[in-house]
Amino acid sequence: MTNDNYKKFAIGTKTLILSKLYFSALSKKLENIDSERYFSILQFISEHNGCTQQYICNNLSIDKTAMVKVIDYLIKTGLIDRNVNPDERREHFIFLTKKGQKQTIEIDHAFKEIDSKIFENISKEDQATFNKVICSLSKNLQMLPLTDLFFTIKKTERKKKKNFSNKI
Repeated sequence: MTNDNYKKFAIGTKTLILSKLYFSALSKKLENIDSERYFSILQFISEHNGCTQQYICNNLSIDKTAMVKVIDYLIKTGLIDRNVNPDERREHFIFLTKKGQKQTIEIDHAFKEIDSKIFENISKEDQATFNKVICSLSKNLQMLPLTDLFFTIKKTERKKKKNFSNKI
């Protein structure tokens, strides 16, 4: 893609492309982690260990129904535990397991490494400006009337080596 074409895209398209590229690099770097690409959720839980499911939803803009499926998956893989709040049975606290803590260290390291790479040759001042602007854009968007978007949570299949010995 040429720079001229990219300049013409709406900010939503630019951020979509950036996000896809970023998480593609992150997924490649972390392909041996059991989290099925839920890196941001695990990193958030690591920083807010013991928070509620609703707190995660609110801060990462994730639908409650989708979050339940993600949480169930992460419990099944042994990365997190979900505990019912004894004072409010409908509320659940989310904690990283020891396995989750170990993998989150790797996830955090990968985020930092990729952030370092994408900001290579970009001044600290421009990095600060970028972060300030992206936060302002997000805040401005939250002021608009919004529709809930539901994203399908699906497992990705790891590429398997094909065995052609049975084919003639």
